[in-house]
Amino acid sequence: MKIIKTNCIVLKKVEMREADLLVTLFSKDYGKIMATAYGIRKSKKRDVISLNPLNKVEVTLIQKNNYYIVKDVEIIQNFKHIMKDIEKLEISLYVLDSIDKIYYTTDENGDFFDKLVEILSFIDVLPYIKKGYKYYILLSFLRRIMIEQGIYDINEISLILEKEKSENIRKYKEILKISKNSLENSEIQEKMEMYVDFLKKIVIIFEDFINSNLQTKIKLKKFIMEEFYGN
Repeated sequence: MKIIKTNCIVLKKVEMREADLLVTLFSKDYGKIMATAYGIRKSKKRDVISLNPLNKVEVTLIQKNNYYIVKDVEIIQNFKHIMKDIEKLEISLYVLDSIDKIYYTTDENGDFFDKLVEILSFIDVLPYIKKGYKYYILLSFLRRIMIEQGIYDINEISLILEKEKSENIRKYKEILKISKNSLENSEIQEKMEMYVDFLKKIVIIFEDFINSNLQTKIKLKKFIMEEFYGN
C-alpha cells in the first residue's frame, strides 16, 4: 500500500451503493485511473462536488496493487464557463468520453494531460463558438488523438478523402492553412463558417478512422445529436 498525489481531470463518476462514488480520472503522472471514493456522497464537506466531471483536481490516493481509494481531493480548476454554455459543454463531454474510451489504465502520458488541460482551458475562455468553429475544434482534437496514438497518416487520410470526393483534399489543405496562419480567433471563426458541412463530414471520417484503428466506439452523435437530424 502506498499514498500517491497527482493532478487529474475527472472524466466521469458513477454512484455506488448509498454513499460511494466510482470515479474515472485522467492523471498527469499515472494515466487513466479508476478510484473509489467511499462515503463521499454523505460527506458534509464539498469533496463530492470536486469529483464532478470536467474538474481539474489534485487528488490523494491510497494505492493497493491496481486498486485505488480516494483519500483527499481539491479542485484546482473547474472550467466554469464550459458548464454554462451548451455548445462548450457538448464539445467538452465528447472530449472526455473519447479519452475514457481510447486510453487504457496503463497509459501514462503527462504531455497529453497538459494538452487536455490546454484544450479545455481554450474552450472555457472562448467568448462564443460558431457552428463551423465547433467542428474545427473537434477535428483538431481528433487529429491530436491520432498523432498521440501513432495512427495519423496523411497519405491514408488523403486516400479516404479522395474516395469521398476529389475536392475534399483541397478543402482539407485550406483548413490546415487557415489554422496555421496567425489570425484573430474571430477571423478564424468567420472563415470556418464557409466549411461547416465539410468540417462535419471530416470529423465523422476521422472518428470512423480512429474507431477502426483503435477498436473503440467514440460517437459524436451521442453528444451533438441535434446537428444530425433534419440536415
